[in-house]
Amino acid sequence: MTRPMHQDATTSAAETFLRSTMVLLLLLLLMFSLSSFPSVTAGCPYKCSCKDELTVYCPGQGLDRIPDNIHPATKELYLTFNKFMDTESLAHLTELQSLDLGYNEIRNIESLAHLTELQILDLGHNNIRDIESLAHLTNLKSLNLEYNKVIEIGVFNNLMNLHELILNDNQIHKFDLEMFYGLTKLNTLDINHNPLKCDCNILLFVNALKKTLTQDTLVLTWSCNPFYRYPVEIHPKSLKEITENGFNCTSPDVIVVPENKTVLVGEQLQLSCKALGDPEPFITWAKDDNDLELGQRVQVLQNNTLIISKVERTDGGQYKCVASNFFGRKSFEAIVNVNGLAENGCNTMFEAIPGFFFIIILANCLLYNEIL
Repeated sequence: MTRPMHQDATTSAAETFLRSTMVLLLLLLLMFSLSSFPSVTAGCPYKCSCKDELTVYCPGQGLDRIPDNIHPATKELYLTFNKFMDTESLAHLTELQSLDLGYNEIRNIESLAHLTELQILDLGHNNIRDIESLAHLTNLKSLNLEYNKVIEIGVFNNLMNLHELILNDNQIHKFDLEMFYGLTKLNTLDINHNPLKCDCNILLFVNALKKTLTQDTLVLTWSCNPFYRYPVEIHPKSLKEITENGFNCTSPDVIVVPENKTVLVGEQLQLSCKALGDPEPFITWAKDDNDLELGQRVQVLQNNTLIISKVERTDGGQYKCVASNFFGRKSFEAIVNVNGLAENGCNTMFEAIPGFFFIIILANCLLYNEIL
């Protein structure tokens, strides 16, 4: 028995409507899914995901430069775990406010000087030594430089909006007392695991921070080089918790003093001076109350010993060893006499001494350039 033709047409129309409805529902479901998660949209760069057009995530994609179609007005960019060696490809993204370049292979960051709108910058776990270009980023609030190769850090005075500064695990040996002058908003400073010398310079640094900050809420994390006298790791402490207790700051005490000496013209003069104190004293030399001018003939060795080679008559006089640190200053003096023939003495002796004595005197005068 066959079905009427009008019944077949009705069934076919119903099936078509059902299929269309299902396709429409699937499209709606897909659109809802795309709107709920960061996705690769028409404006999102290849290998990246985007929360919106101006927030871009590209972690762990093996990138050594940013994708070509990234929006020039991007505000947030996350590029962790890639293969960047420099930041040149980022120079045109001048609207960036947050940039994460952690865990790359970056050495050169000069191009970051153009990104003056940055407020959050993460450069942790790279190979960065020179950070001078960061001095221009005056809007920075958070800066992470952990696990790099930074040795000197004289660029932070301009970063007056900085709240958080992470410098742990670098190669910083010392901090100048005025290094953070002007950073009145700083509340977190991590300088842990740097080869800092554990002496009273740390206390002086802390006192300088206390004078700079308008509030004492800064949390400071630091530790000292175990090679020195205080091999104790310091846990995070607020500035007000760090006091002179535990430090033994002393003025210089000279334990090796220079001695009076008499030398001949042409000989070598050596004067020794050694001092103890905390912080370690800085030793300088003076002659006749004037700073000693160093050169090829006049040198000070690493152990602060003064060496003068081929002594001249003018090297005679009063020498002073000056040892100083923040807590005091001491000096010790030594008199140096230089013996030799008087000026024109050779010409006078030629007239009185004949024979082989003449030859001896002549050789002596030629040696010291005293023949007129």
